[in-house]
Amino acid sequence: MTAEPALRSGSLTFLEVLATSVALIGPSMTPILIAPYMFANAGNGTWLAYAFGGIMLVFVALNINQFSRRSAAAGSLYVYVAENLGPMAGALAGWSLLWAYGFVAAAVLGAMALFTNILLAPAGLQFPTVAIVAVIAFVAWQAAYRGVQVSAIVMLILEAISVAVICVLVAIVLVKHGPALDVAQVKIAGGFPGGVGLAIMVAVFSFVGFESATAFGAEAKNPLVTIPRAVIGSVVFVSIFFIVATYAEVLGLRNAATHLDKLTFPLGTLAEVFNAAYLRIPIAIGALCSAFSVCLACITTAGRVAYAMSAAGLLPSLFGRIEPKHDTPNVAVSIVTALTLLVAAASLLGGVAPIDVFNNCGTLSSFGFIVIYAMISIAAAVYVKRRGEMRARDAVVRATTAFWSSSSGVTRFARTIFRVACTRRNPFFPALRSLDHAHPESTRLGSAYHPAHLEKVD
Repeated sequence: MTAEPALRSGSLTFLEVLATSVALIGPSMTPILIAPYMFANAGNGTWLAYAFGGIMLVFVALNINQFSRRSAAAGSLYVYVAENLGPMAGALAGWSLLWAYGFVAAAVLGAMALFTNILLAPAGLQFPTVAIVAVIAFVAWQAAYRGVQVSAIVMLILEAISVAVICVLVAIVLVKHGPALDVAQVKIAGGFPGGVGLAIMVAVFSFVGFESATAFGAEAKNPLVTIPRAVIGSVVFVSIFFIVATYAEVLGLRNAATHLDKLTFPLGTLAEVFNAAYLRIPIAIGALCSAFSVCLACITTAGRVAYAMSAAGLLPSLFGRIEPKHDTPNVAVSIVTALTLLVAAASLLGGVAPIDVFNNCGTLSSFGFIVIYAMISIAAAVYVKRRGEMRARDAVVRATTAFWSSSSGVTRFARTIFRVACTRRNPFFPALRSLDHAHPESTRLGSAYHPAHLEKVD
């Protein structure tokens, strides 16, 4: 009797699981695309906001690891909530994850269209953005369809290349500046223009996706050890990278003709300021690679979540089908890819600029991550209490994470959404654009992403 196809148990090493987790964070995207918006909110405190954001996400990771060091399954973050808070909460958690991963994938498709045309511009070539995202989505689908092991290796290589190129530029900036610390950044001169809370919330959103390692519990080798290490390891790694990279970016562009919060390709400008213009193309290529790795990680992870939800009856049984040759949830991966492409392509066909696809879809994805992080904190408290293993330090972790996910944090998040939505160039929220006059600061926050700046600034 032929055995039913299943996910390939023990096929992923720690390095491959960590690669998937780091790839979904897409660390390169922060200094390349998110830094201008972050600087508009945090100013000279940008590096400190990322330090605080990293600490907060470590607390979230500790909550996740209450589960991952004791049990492992495909789509585990969804499973953790469902098993401890009930099927209704589980359904909300699953849909929140699918929402989050889907919109992140759509966001980076927009970013890839942007960087592809930046790379082709010197040759006088420009391709339709819809055609670009369609080709990239197809390639990502093929990699995800053929297996996590293959896609994890691809993601590790692509993100490593991107991070390495950025590190070279950061080293050039720091070496030329010398060993003295930047007094303005150390003293947080000028404070946080957007407020400390808002700056930290923006920083936290650079980390979203670190939890994706939990989706591969059924495929990881020694998952009760591998998954917890990957969850914590990804947060620690990207925290250090974000702090150092943004510190150098703010330092290096302090006297640039155009302020950091007005740049569309800040690392390209930084390379020119420090006579390293030869790095502009490698950085753009690295950005493209990073965006692709994020897209691939989102499709791969969302496919596992949909597979787990199908087993619980929350999605049709076809989402639970396994492709026998590669042992992957081929139908789930294919549908996730198709929906992601639909969102990005429809936006572009509707006249939305690629950078606005990135900003709008990235903003929408944050709703899903906020919900799942709050729910996993509650589920962890319930889980540990049921087992009779609640310790004083566990209570502190639960309380700290709950405080971060409290109404105060959600309020600040809502303010961020509102301010982004009110920019004149945001076609997703036409009703709110009329309120621009009441929030003039939103124009400044959004100005860094106006497509017209591509040629004027860089």
